[in-house]
Amino acid sequence: MSDRRFHTLSLLVSLLGLVLFFSEVSRFSYVREAVNLINNFLAPLLEFKDQTVSELKEEAKAYVYLVHTEKENIRLRRKLNSLILTDKELSACMSELEALRKAMDIPPGFVKLRYKVSRIIYYDPSGFDLFLIIEGGRDKGFREGDLVVSRSHVIGTIESVFASTSRVITPFNEKFSSSAVVGTKPKRYIYKGGFPSGELLHVKVGDKVLRGEDVFMVDTKGYIPPFLIGKVGSVERGKDPFFKKVKVEPAVDPRAEMYVYVIRRHY
Repeated sequence: MSDRRFHTLSLLVSLLGLVLFFSEVSRFSYVREAVNLINNFLAPLLEFKDQTVSELKEEAKAYVYLVHTEKENIRLRRKLNSLILTDKELSACMSELEALRKAMDIPPGFVKLRYKVSRIIYYDPSGFDLFLIIEGGRDKGFREGDLVVSRSHVIGTIESVFASTSRVITPFNEKFSSSAVVGTKPKRYIYKGGFPSGELLHVKVGDKVLRGEDVFMVDTKGYIPPFLIGKVGSVERGKDPFFKKVKVEPAVDPRAEMYVYVIRRHY
């Protein structure tokens, strides 16, 4: 029996009860017995209906909760898989970094880096990307010589510090210079900035430096891990017969960056 029919029957029975109540017919004993019989029959049905509706509502709520729970479990599983993958990538990076540290004879265990995140607010209008301006200066404790990097490569070094901004020179700037190594080779050179390519100084004729190899900035005190400066663009015989002329193409593209990390180099 559908709910609509059940409610209609209940209404008719109630109306019948009212009619019998206000009429003289209700005085007859057999009529009262019939009414009591009908009430005794309908009361359990009404109670059963209410109980069934209540149970169905609870089951519906439980179903909705289970659906949401399943969706949340799927999201959490995906996040967990992503974290596991990130952990594996981090472990691989740490292994490569340890191999690089050993190859370059850097003391084990870099000190905890002191850095701050800053935003680039101005670029070199000449188009040569020789410098940029970042938020933060003396108000954030920045100093001249502090290293400015992205997640993977060198952006530059702080040349001038003002009240709330700092001027950063990039590897395209001739004023930029840094200690550098090629790949995992331990020998250190000097990288000197230039546009469109910088130069690796003091590379002897016998040194094996190949085009396409990575050039990393290294901290002479071993406090800061290596950061990529760029790649060897060309290797030629220099004017000096004892040294090669090695050009380095900087990896930095300042205009592609919005936020940078400023690493303190003074300990």
